[in-house]
Amino acid sequence: MKGTIFISLQEFVEQNHGYEVWDGVIESTHLASNGIYTSTKNYPDEELFALVGALSSKLNVTAPNLVRLFGEFLFPVLLPFAPPDAKNAPSLRAFLLMVDEVIHVEVKKLYTDSNLPEFDYDEQNDNELIMIYRSPRKLCHLSEGLIQGAAKHFNQPIEISQPKCMHMGADDCHIKVIFND
Repeated sequence: MKGTIFISLQEFVEQNHGYEVWDGVIESTHLASNGIYTSTKNYPDEELFALVGALSSKLNVTAPNLVRLFGEFLFPVLLPFAPPDAKNAPSLRAFLLMVDEVIHVEVKKLYTDSNLPEFDYDEQNDNELIMIYRSPRKLCHLSEGLIQGAAKHFNQPIEISQPKCMHMGADDCHIKVIFND
């Protein structure tokens, strides 16, 4: 996983819980990187999972909720790197439909070693979209948070749920987004 994710996680924790919490978690997890990250370098996924587990315990919040909140925080960090078509999307729905075939394609061009999730879409109607998430990392909760961050950016009220989830034994996750007006 790219260092920029770890750097953003550090900023998220420090802004919301203080430097002491981040430093304590770094000390307690005994990471190979020692908690020192470079934005473009890859780090083992296990480091992220170790940090999330330690933070979840320290902050007394479930890992899925912590990862969702982090995803929401992460969206405005990543948006400036999105291709112009995505940055200028006319709506949240249009933006979400660009994730797999526009945004991730451009990320792969820049970082050929990226390990991105795959998305398929089930367009129920104009007010509902199901994003079918597939990734061995099972970071569907991060995707939920990123979607919430995108909804804030587009000033679009939404409801989000996951009727199917890999964490519950499904083969993929179905992230259901209902667009409220």
